[in-house]
Amino acid sequence: MTADAELRVVLAGSAGGVDPGRLARRHGCQALLRAGPGVLERMGTLPALIDALRIARETDLDVYRRGLAERGIRCMTVSDPGYPGRLRELHDPPLAVFVAGARADTLSWPGRSAAVVGARRASQDGLLLAARLAGAVAGAGGLVVSGLARGVDAAAHEGALDAGGVTLAVLGCGVDVPYPRSNRRIYQRVLEQGLVVSEYPPGTPPAPWRFPARNRLIAALADATLVVEARARSGALITADHALDLGRHVLAVPGAPGFASSAGTNGLLKSGAGLIEDADDLCSWLGLDPPSPPDGDEPLAGDDRRLAAALAESPAAVDELARRAGLPVARVGAAIGRLELSGLAVQDEHGRWRPR
Repeated sequence: MTADAELRVVLAGSAGGVDPGRLARRHGCQALLRAGPGVLERMGTLPALIDALRIARETDLDVYRRGLAERGIRCMTVSDPGYPGRLRELHDPPLAVFVAGARADTLSWPGRSAAVVGARRASQDGLLLAARLAGAVAGAGGLVVSGLARGVDAAAHEGALDAGGVTLAVLGCGVDVPYPRSNRRIYQRVLEQGLVVSEYPPGTPPAPWRFPARNRLIAALADATLVVEARARSGALITADHALDLGRHVLAVPGAPGFASSAGTNGLLKSGAGLIEDADDLCSWLGLDPPSPPDGDEPLAGDDRRLAAALAESPAAVDELARRAGLPVARVGAAIGRLELSGLAVQDEHGRWRPR
């Protein structure tokens, strides 16, 4: 197969609204491009793809690639030397990948990497933990990989970016399509500080079947996959399955027994996944040294130290924190204000305080 033939088949698949990868692996890209309509029908090719292949044969690829470059987008087919080695380990590697963003080096990241995935409708606690764990990995020099979906994915990307680190977002649409729209701001930040990757040509709209397919790329591009919060049939579990198929680590954050939002992660733990409770756990699994506190941070003392210890037990309202810390409510209110200003405490949607 040649890079041009691979790219033509990918473009045809996008225009035809199908994934031609399986047919291409079975028959070869050149055979698909040369075959007439009758032969293609016998191959099991859909009518929409037959028409798209005819158009793809006539596409001027030099013009197409120049157009991509002018938009800051790069394309690599599986025959290209620069194609990501990790993706070659998949039994069905994409025929091509399209990338955009400031950090092209993330596709050959020399250090450790973790995929952080989970529920789209995650709890506030789950979102905060995902951001904190991703921030620890990024702050320690690791790469954070996720899918830019709502919920845990978005929190992981933001946590990595806020820590000054690098993150890679794998999309189930074109790299020029910010999806979901609610994550447009995060998408722009990833472009500026990291990389966006997709196996679908620019302009490809999101479709339900494309997201489970993209999960195999997330797993392949990371040394370990961490599931923070997931239901029993969550898409994050598909990513974990792909990681297992690749022989990579699968990790999970335990959840409260009996809650639907914990069924997926607790099920992974029952099956032998590594248990992650905090940043030290995750960094240890990855072989990273946890990041040190920023220079100039003063150790907590007095009421602030006692309150921080009380916060570490579990999220709680001010009255409960006062009981735990053995402090008057007025002094707890003052201390919680100081911790919030220092970025060490945050209030959740239920009005409870917890560590950030």
